Amino acid sequence: MLVAPAHGASAATKTLSVDLAQTRGPATGVGEGFLYGVSQDGTQPADQYLQPLGINAFRGGGWFSGGWIKDNYSYGSATKADIDSIVAQARRLTQPPYHAEYQVLVSDLWGNNGGQPSNETYPCDNGNCSNWISFIDSTVGALQASGLPFAYDIYNEPDISVFWTRGMNSPQYFQMWDTAYREIRRIAPNAKIVGPSLAFTPQSNPGEWSTWLAHVKAAGTVPDMITNHDEGDVDDPVTVSQSINNALSAAGIPARPLSANEYQPADRQTAGVTAWYLARFAQSGYTNAMRGNWVCCMTPNLTGVLTQSGGTWQPNGNWWALRTYADLTGTLVGTSGQVDSTAISASEDSAAKRAVAVIGDSNGYTGAASVTFAGLSSVPWLAGNGSVNVTVERIPDQAPLGAPQVVYNQNLSTSAGSLTVPITFQAAHDAFAVYVTPTGSTSGGTSGELHAVGAGKCLDVPNASTTAGTQVQIWDCSGGSNQIFTRTSSNQLTVYGGSSQMCLDANSQGTSPGTKVIVWPCNNQANQQWNLNSDGTVTSALSGLCLDVTGGSTANGAPVELWTCNGGSNQRWTF
Repeated sequence: MLVAPAHGASAATKTLSVDLAQTRGPATGVGEGFLYGVSQDGTQPADQYLQPLGINAFRGGGWFSGGWIKDNYSYGSATKADIDSIVAQARRLTQPPYHAEYQVLVSDLWGNNGGQPSNETYPCDNGNCSNWISFIDSTVGALQASGLPFAYDIYNEPDISVFWTRGMNSPQYFQMWDTAYREIRRIAPNAKIVGPSLAFTPQSNPGEWSTWLAHVKAAGTVPDMITNHDEGDVDDPVTVSQSINNALSAAGIPARPLSANEYQPADRQTAGVTAWYLARFAQSGYTNAMRGNWVCCMTPNLTGVLTQSGGTWQPNGNWWALRTYADLTGTLVGTSGQVDSTAISASEDSAAKRAVAVIGDSNGYTGAASVTFAGLSSVPWLAGNGSVNVTVERIPDQAPLGAPQVVYNQNLSTSAGSLTVPITFQAAHDAFAVYVTPTGSTSGGTSGELHAVGAGKCLDVPNASTTAGTQVQIWDCSGGSNQIFTRTSSNQLTVYGGSSQMCLDANSQGTSPGTKVIVWPCNNQANQQWNLNSDGTVTSALSGLCLDVTGGSTANGAPVELWTCNGGSNQRWTF
């Protein structure tokens, strides 16, 4: 059924907008990073919870051992255990399929993690930096010997006395900073140095920042990346990044990448606030950002976005906010930004054939809102056949949460050049994702790549295999014959041609969730018949189950199976 776009948006309490004709540069997933939240050996959480998020930044430092202090200020077993942990985590997170920047918390390696003894010796006490230099030589040298790429965060929150009692911007602080900077440069001349990782932003403490910037400029110890924490009362990443850039300019320091290597305060850990931060990060001047960790540190819950239930880790609403934000691929587009306390960011991706918007609120708003998508004529690959499918997913702040709730799914006409979609914040801390995709054909002979909307990849027969029983997967779209499927008049989905032709098949005529989807010689049986539905799902005619990318993964090689239809983006497909 084709539905006319909704009118009367002015009656809605909040009116949000997306302009698909106004491009803003590539979507880079700023905010998909974490402070700790991975196990000591780097193996947990499982890939099914990491890969769909597109993690691009991580900050750690072996928080658990007590470090250099525990070893009586020498390179002993505690420090070596921390180094081993960092290397194990980095070996996983900085290598394919992940490509995260790993920022090493050098001060945590020292042992200054907030739990250090009250009588500790601080770096450069009494003007003596020799042990601090020995520490840098031992730890940074060991990490560099691993061959893995590291960025070095010299000192965490020196403007908070629980971590540094010798005074921010004091002579001892600057002696500590300059010594570490120069020693790291000597040992690892090509490594990235980041800092100052202050708790307070230039908006809340401008003098602290201007003093620090003036010193590091004069000393020649300006880090490669400027880091700060957005953990105040919903520090706005857009305005904070602007204030940092303004402070750099005022100090005469050329602009450089910014990292919010901790964000989101402890009392704002909700799906709606998470989505708000992500929507603002997408429009900010930051290069990356990591969620703060308030139940720190080695518990493999990705800073609390996973919840333990029935003895296993399960996603909660925060995880799903991050998951849908990972679907902002391709090119960012113009939006209304922030309306009152509600923020929206969006992207368009011609390869994935979708436009996606993420919406969150920082203040627990409940009530009506609407989103208007304009500029439809500028994206003929999306709206060229006169209509689009619009799906709205509500992400409630629940733990655990198996999947978002589909609250709206309609085919809308694009003849007016824009369309308006209603949304309702049913409860405080709701988040939303809106997916706009081409309307799918539900009859006749359709042929081409079958795009996995959630992953931005294509249904793929591995290695162009013609072996019966090969399970299909998703892979980067290439236009190869192993990715070209044809829907026949008898509702088969065929691949290849001639004597090599195969059909998409529910393995062994399976009708239970988890049934593998394979290729098999065409035989006209019901387990080879598929329904292409107007909501973008592809369902088995035999079981009614949905064609599903396992675990919501977005990685190349993720297997495809049948699963109970749940409205997830990993169950939506377009030709």
